Amino acid sequence: MQWWNSQPIKSKNPQTRQEAVEKLAAQGTPHAFREIMEAAQDPEASVRLAVAKALGGCHDRNALPVLFNALRDPIDVVREAAVMSLRKIGDITTIEHVLPSLQDSHPGVRWHAVKTLERFGWQPRSDRERLLRDVAAGDYVNAAQAGLPALEFLEQSMNDTSFSNRRAVAEALGELGSDKAVGPLMAALKDAEPSVRAAAVEALGQLRDSRTIEPIKLCLKDPEALVRCAAARSLAVVGGHAAVSFLIKVIPDPHWSVRKAAVAALGHVQDSTATLSILPALKDPDHDVRETACQALGRIRDRRAIGPLVVALTDSQSSVRQAAAVALRDIDAHWEGSAEVQSAVPELNTALKDRDYWVRHAARDTLTRIENAALNAPPGFEPIDEKLNAAVDALVFALKHPERDFRQAAAEALGRLGNPQVTNLLTPSLKDKDPYVRQSVGKALQQLGSAVEAASPIERAA
Repeated sequence: MQWWNSQPIKSKNPQTRQEAVEKLAAQGTPHAFREIMEAAQDPEASVRLAVAKALGGCHDRNALPVLFNALRDPIDVVREAAVMSLRKIGDITTIEHVLPSLQDSHPGVRWHAVKTLERFGWQPRSDRERLLRDVAAGDYVNAAQAGLPALEFLEQSMNDTSFSNRRAVAEALGELGSDKAVGPLMAALKDAEPSVRAAAVEALGQLRDSRTIEPIKLCLKDPEALVRCAAARSLAVVGGHAAVSFLIKVIPDPHWSVRKAAVAALGHVQDSTATLSILPALKDPDHDVRETACQALGRIRDRRAIGPLVVALTDSQSSVRQAAAVALRDIDAHWEGSAEVQSAVPELNTALKDRDYWVRHAARDTLTRIENAALNAPPGFEPIDEKLNAAVDALVFALKHPERDFRQAAAEALGRLGNPQVTNLLTPSLKDKDPYVRQSVGKALQQLGSAVEAASPIERAA
């Protein structure tokens, strides 16, 4: 039977020889493995691969020289299989033969070399061996801690287009913090994989090299949103104020994540020339973009944003409302009493009719805060000098609220303002259907100097 199985191993057909090796390996006998070792120099790579795989199951030290020789095979999968088989055999003399494989051109061979060495408890004996181990294991960020000595190995991995972990290599090149990493990263901006291009752009941002500004600008037009996002973030870091005009052009991007990145980047730069361009983002269809716009405006601290941010306090998303509140406090701790707040009142009044309860609630709360700020104004301050003053608009609108308490409170508040300009706005409510509201309106008009008798609810009813 052994003679029958060994004959095909000398066949002229490579497929037949490969199958013969696999069948001999299945037998698992010493004689079968000796037959397999004789095929180790086969001119066909598929047969040599089958041999390298098969010898891992023999647990015979006589197979070691064959596998050591296979570590230098021109075909990477054969070298990889040889390293794996050496790990299975488990002979400690393997260490010195496997160490050179840490520098193999193929990442799979390097990775299996690390695992084989770990199998024997090997530890790096020098900084160079430690660097080789980190690169081989795919721990590129840790490898970058070695500094410039790591550049050669990282660049080699980056240039290997068959290597699937080039993104991690790009990130590690950014960690080097050296201008010598600019070249490999600039080349990576043309990588076929979007994730690699994005990582390269982010890494260039970390290096903060002015030579990278123009290439990063070009990435703002990359077909992939992931890359455009990275470019926006990095351009803000590297370009600073000079990048503002380019980032503004990105705000209308069709992808929400890019719009968000552009707005956040402008907030990072903190240039007030971007304020008017960011304001439309407060009404973006995506709530993440709206929230980021609030945060960016809060960082820029331009008073022109107060009115739009006040309107954002009525956003349907609580996270946006909270971000708007924080931004307003950052711009002006007493924004409720500012002149800029008046521009928001018409939209706040409209929000009082919104179908969403929380929008109505937020609008009502905001208008109340504006009213209270007006009531607590210092002596000599004249809050009602325009037809549509913010506080007056809110209170007059509240005079038509379906709840009696709201109408009554609005009338009392208008009376406390003490400004006769609101008399004509308040007078129609003398015909309110509720006697208590009519009484409050009469008292308010008296406070404003109008000769109106404020009858009691009981008297009016009589």
